[in-house]
Amino acid sequence: MSFDLIVKGGRTVLNKHTVFCDIFVKNGKIALIKKPSKTTNTSSRIIDARGLLVLPGIIDAHAHFHLRLGPGRYTADDFTTGSAAAACGGITTFIDYTGQGPGKSLIKGLKDRVKEAAGHTYTDFSFHCMLTGWEKLEKPARQMAEIIKAGVPTFKMFTAYGARGLMASDAALFSALKAAGKLGALICVHAENGHIIDLLTERYAGHKGISALPLSHPASTETEAVYRVSALAASSGAPVYFVHLSAGGSANIVRTARTLGFKVMGETCPQYLALNHLRFKGKDGHLYSCCPPLRTRADNAALWRAAAAGELQVIATDNCTFTRAQKNAWGGDIRKLPMGLPGAQTLLATAYTLGVKAGHIKIERLVEMLCENPARIMGLYPRKGVIKLGADADFAIIDPQASRKVDWRTMSHNTDYSPWQGMKLYGFPKYTILRGEVIAQDGKLTNPKNPIGQFQRRTKPEIL
Repeated sequence: MSFDLIVKGGRTVLNKHTVFCDIFVKNGKIALIKKPSKTTNTSSRIIDARGLLVLPGIIDAHAHFHLRLGPGRYTADDFTTGSAAAACGGITTFIDYTGQGPGKSLIKGLKDRVKEAAGHTYTDFSFHCMLTGWEKLEKPARQMAEIIKAGVPTFKMFTAYGARGLMASDAALFSALKAAGKLGALICVHAENGHIIDLLTERYAGHKGISALPLSHPASTETEAVYRVSALAASSGAPVYFVHLSAGGSANIVRTARTLGFKVMGETCPQYLALNHLRFKGKDGHLYSCCPPLRTRADNAALWRAAAAGELQVIATDNCTFTRAQKNAWGGDIRKLPMGLPGAQTLLATAYTLGVKAGHIKIERLVEMLCENPARIMGLYPRKGVIKLGADADFAIIDPQASRKVDWRTMSHNTDYSPWQGMKLYGFPKYTILRGEVIAQDGKLTNPKNPIGQFQRRTKPEIL
């Protein structure tokens, strides 16, 4: 039989175990998996993966590209540069967010974002639907059903950012959770106590420095919101997924809620696993601004423990790219500082180096958090997130012995700094393969004039 691609002899994470195998690809799908053999099969391309580690393509369940900040103002990475960085980092699918304003038509918001991205991405993509301005939405449950039918079963809500019209009341959250439970959808929540943050922001804004960020967003503002929303979810009988958890206390609440049988899931990010508040010191401390902010080393350790134990389900980026010029425009006023970090190209490398190589987590568990779990939770499984017969032939193939120093000059993000600058990282992919096509090799796009990414319709989320 003739194949389009054969990946031979790699150490492969397969069925939660690591085995040596040959993988055969036909028409963008995995057609055959077998033990390494010297038997010759015809193929238009054979990748010798001996000495390499073959992973499913990484799924970034939380990304922001071409995020509108105001009239004519956007984050630095658009869908082209953002997906290029993702592809060069081993990501084969990302899930971004719709951008319609509070109370605006959900289906129009989705169609507008798909149109923005279509034809401009090197990786596959989907969107979470922003579910803001619940009280202003006309027949919100019916609109949610329409979005689910369009292939988007996940919705985003906030317990912060009231000034931007994003903060949901407890009543709105409860109502949305009840609707989602009936529809088989999933509510994803940015959990911070917006009222307390607004109060503290005004109190500490006069500090004229980045120290105002952790002072105005203490860990308690996150843990309180996680506790409250977990209780609302339990009361509604619906599942909830917390994005970008930064505090050890939040992980403890998720663990306790799950122990009690609540349908609660949690996501964290490399910056919360490996960076801490000491990065705020020095003249460039403001470049590390993100919300929630970086916490302590104790929080780093607690989040790694939770990840290793299966108490958190997903590692994602919350990629939100700005340039130095955009960050520097804050003028020392925390209220004007753009929040977010570039992270797509370094997701796999940071998680592998600072997790697996550092002994915090096993490679099989990391693959669950970067691939299989996001695919299951977000409705992409079994097409994505796993190496098995019939799945999309998406792979991130790394040389576990090869390292590279992070330098923003060699990366595809449209920015002039990296929060990981100068760090020696392992796990940058030698090959990134999407539906059987090598889209990036050794940190470079293989065909930059041909973005082949496709919108992915998703099915009912699994509750893990």
